[in-house]
Amino acid sequence: MRRLHIDCILQLMHIAIIMQYSNLPFYWINHLSSVSRRRLSKRFEEAGHKITAEEWAVLLVLWQKGPQAPSALSEATIKDRTTVTRLIDGMVRKALVERRENATDRRRSDIILTPYGEGLKPELVPFAMEIIAQATAGVPKEDMETTLRTLRAFAENLSNSDKAQ
Repeated sequence: MRRLHIDCILQLMHIAIIMQYSNLPFYWINHLSSVSRRRLSKRFEEAGHKITAEEWAVLLVLWQKGPQAPSALSEATIKDRTTVTRLIDGMVRKALVERRENATDRRRSDIILTPYGEGLKPELVPFAMEIIAQATAGVPKEDMETTLRTLRAFAENLSNSDKAQ
């Protein structure tokens, strides 16, 4: 099994070196991430909201799960703790979220949505849905399912290799 993974890696390196980087799936993953983040931020700004893609990710978690510890936000948004702390600081300044003392452990804080942050959901979610619809237009359902399975496998493979090290 390990040999199969090594062969796959060597094949991808060969494609990148001999052929073109644009034949690597990670190029397209990065490209899609960059384009979608820019488009999302631009749509929010056009609507009068200076919400970054990173702030959007935190808002999504809080809208879905309610108050969260900074460490939980770090894990959910796949960002390191320092980055999340800075992000939360900015969101507090924008009155999107507040820090509250944890009800069971006073040494910890939870991040909660302000009424303003909560109120943005019905306005911002349609913009994100519009971008998702544009990105997936014309892509058959079966291809979407295969793509999601493949991306999850990539993420799991890398997560498992991190744990093994």
